[in-house]
Amino acid sequence: MQGTSSTVATSPPPRFIGMPQRSLASLVLAPLLIGVLCLALACVAGARTDRLADTLTVTDTLHAIDSARVADTLRKNDSTRSADADSAAASQLAVVVDSATLKQGSPTQQGSATKGGTQGGGAPSSCCALHLHHHGEQPLSPAADSIANGLVFVPVDRAWFQVASRGKHMLVDIGRIDLTLKSDSATRAAYQEAVTRLSPLPLGTLLRIRAPYGIDEQVKITGFDSWHGRIIAKLSVSHLLDSLARAEDMLPATATRIDTVAAHSPSGVDTTHHASTGVTTTAAVTTQPIAAHGDSMPPPPPPCVRDTLPTDITTRAIAVRDSLVRFLTDSATPPYERQIATAKVQSWWVQGCFGVGRALIVANKRTPEMDFAVERVALLDSTGKTLPVRVVDLRFHAHDPLYVFDADGDGIDDLAARGHGDRSGGLTIMRLDLATRRFVRLVSGFAWEQ
Repeated sequence: MQGTSSTVATSPPPRFIGMPQRSLASLVLAPLLIGVLCLALACVAGARTDRLADTLTVTDTLHAIDSARVADTLRKNDSTRSADADSAAASQLAVVVDSATLKQGSPTQQGSATKGGTQGGGAPSSCCALHLHHHGEQPLSPAADSIANGLVFVPVDRAWFQVASRGKHMLVDIGRIDLTLKSDSATRAAYQEAVTRLSPLPLGTLLRIRAPYGIDEQVKITGFDSWHGRIIAKLSVSHLLDSLARAEDMLPATATRIDTVAAHSPSGVDTTHHASTGVTTTAAVTTQPIAAHGDSMPPPPPPCVRDTLPTDITTRAIAVRDSLVRFLTDSATPPYERQIATAKVQSWWVQGCFGVGRALIVANKRTPEMDFAVERVALLDSTGKTLPVRVVDLRFHAHDPLYVFDADGDGIDDLAARGHGDRSGGLTIMRLDLATRRFVRLVSGFAWEQ
């Protein structure tokens, strides 16, 4: 209808209560921005971690370098202290050795020594000879120095020495010669100079000699010489011993330094012993053996009368010897056929005062080259009982008895024999140890080799 107006009421659109409406762009970009932000934060954190790791690595390296420097410094200090300690010890040792040398000899003991026998200040040559040889005020002459390089002496601390009659004189073996000496006077003079300066037994040294026939006397070294490749010292002995040396070749004896024996003398030991031959000995010398060369000794045996053995003991000794010979002949067979034809059996029985026995029986079977050797030794007591005895003599595997005598002053006879080894030999003296029933080498010398 015209002219009529009507009003139509319109209602507002409905509204939703909740999250606000977002655009599509905001919904897409928001996670991307958050991811980029997290990545940036992770990079920053990683960089800081790398810097921290580098810092720790550098710190560890610096600590290692410092530790190495400290350790090196400590090692250098320790080396310095060790070197100082070694030098101080060497100096003290030199002082001790020089003091011992001065005690062992004196200018009065040296007497009329040969030229070069004493050092510049009059000090005797002894254990420090090698030191004086290199650094002494009066060094050896060139000829004597050349010869000295071929001389090998016994140890300077040796107390026992081998003595034997050679060339109708009693000689002491003090070493070997590893070169060929010419016979001209210049070479002999150089040899005398070298030995006099380097000998472990200086000129004038006092020795105590024990030999067969009850000889026990004091002697003195008067000079030096050589004997078939050995360095020997000459002795001034009594008329009795000199006569025996001229009459018997290979007469053995033992020698001990007077000062060494006195220093090792046990307390309470009677030191007024005299030999049965009437030769007076020094009162400061003990008659007991030095405790350093064997096991403890048993109680002293009863006195032994050195007379002829009874007939029954003699017969028994011969029977025991023959029994040992049969055993070696039948049972001791060489391992090789070539040795069977050359192996020989030798046997001996010797009477003496052996503490528990009156007779010693020795038998051995050996080849000339000593590549095969078997030896049996036994003692025979006064009742005829046989006591087996071992022999401990290093490289010597067979022995030819020469003499039985009291070599160490313990009242028991010991054995002096010619020892045979592998293409070698020498004179050896073995003491009888009753506690272990063994013959143990006391001293040896005048050795030879093929």
